[in-house]
Amino acid sequence: MKKTLLLTTLLIFGTSSVFSQSPPNSKPDGEFSKGEKPKPKFPLHWGKPPLFQTKDIVDLPGKFGKGSSTLASWIKSNIQRDVEKRESEILTDDERKNPRLIESETLKAVKDGKISKEEARKKLDALREEMAKTGERKLPRRPQKPEISEEVKSQIDAVKELEKAIHSEIKAQVAELGKDATKEEIKSTVEAFKESNKDRFEAIKEAHSSIRTNLEANRPEKPERPELTDDLKVKVDALHAKRKEMHEAQKELHKNLKDASQDEKKEMITAFKEANKEKHDNIKAQAKEVKEEIRALVETDATRTSDL
Repeated sequence: MKKTLLLTTLLIFGTSSVFSQSPPNSKPDGEFSKGEKPKPKFPLHWGKPPLFQTKDIVDLPGKFGKGSSTLASWIKSNIQRDVEKRESEILTDDERKNPRLIESETLKAVKDGKISKEEARKKLDALREEMAKTGERKLPRRPQKPEISEEVKSQIDAVKELEKAIHSEIKAQVAELGKDATKEEIKSTVEAFKESNKDRFEAIKEAHSSIRTNLEANRPEKPERPELTDDLKVKVDALHAKRKEMHEAQKELHKNLKDASQDEKKEMITAFKEANKEKHDNIKAQAKEVKEEIRALVETDATRTSDL
């Protein structure tokens, strides 16, 4: 009886001991990684690889090892997208660090003919946009035009009507003189009309002054214009000097034309154009060059170079 109980106990405990042991692993610890290459890590901005892929094995672009043709196509398209993005970026990281220096070098390069004006414009625009973001460059905006009040609009309309009426009356009086009227007769008629209508002309003058005062009172402050370089200032001054010289020559011509006959006027105008053609062409070319340089340097939404 004791032997039977002992045998039964041994069988119970022995069986539980056998079932409590873990089954042996099919591979020893650590053998899962042996001979198996880790999965490639792709740039985060690419997102997740395709979920469904073909079962073929090909060489992956970009030294990512081997994988399916689906994965290879996905990698190739992402690499191409990154390349296109880099090519579209005008500024490098180094250029962004020192935009003022690159701006100066770009202006010198386009002046020396090393790069085209179009290339320089793109780079300068990108540089100045970058400087605007960091606060290194101010980009003023053209202020909105002030709204004209109804009172001022009425004044403007009234002045226009008065000017139109005066012009019609003068035209009618001159027409009464006939086609054979001399310059002296026409001039005398106009002067006499002005004298007899002096109060109307004074009213027009006062109205214009009042309108101007109202508009100036409501005009916003002009934005600060970026400073020109010393080199550009010299060019602008030289251009103004040449234009002033041409203007003086034109004034002298107009003075001489007053007492000349029609044939003499034609001859004088033709001679003046021929004598000053080269100067005129030089002024036009210089003005165009200065405008382009100023636009590339300082022009924004709030600045203009059309007044040069």
